[in-house]
Amino acid sequence: PASQYGELAWTLKGSCTGTIAPTTSPVAYTGTCQYDRCRTTEGNVGCTAGSTGCSCTAGQTQTASCLRTADVETCPPTDVDLWNNGESYATDDVVRVGLKRFRCREWPNFLWCSLSAYQPELEDGIWMNAWREDGVCA
Repeated sequence: PASQYGELAWTLKGSCTGTIAPTTSPVAYTGTCQYDRCRTTEGNVGCTAGSTGCSCTAGQTQTASCLRTADVETCPPTDVDLWNNGESYATDDVVRVGLKRFRCREWPNFLWCSLSAYQPELEDGIWMNAWREDGVCA
């Protein structure tokens, strides 16, 4: 402002007096935020001898080794992390922006959840086609 052509770019409005306390730096989230991440995989389950798909035939003694192949759902507690460009998201995966949680939508919309154009944000936008709000982390 105090240069040869400073008056062309600057207008003097006065001076400052006093001091302002510095603002605090943002603090990384340290809470616990989890959800049950359910996935269905193929596994072996017990069955009744002679039933469809059972490894034990009718008339055999029922034992713990009588098994059949079936879809098995597991739902381990999973941390809610920030959205990540390298992650492959599926239906019902949960991410967060700050403390706000977002859940990936069902087929076919879940196909957009991994695309950066659909990254969830705090403001409404195109991301709402892939994600829905899912509460707040504690």
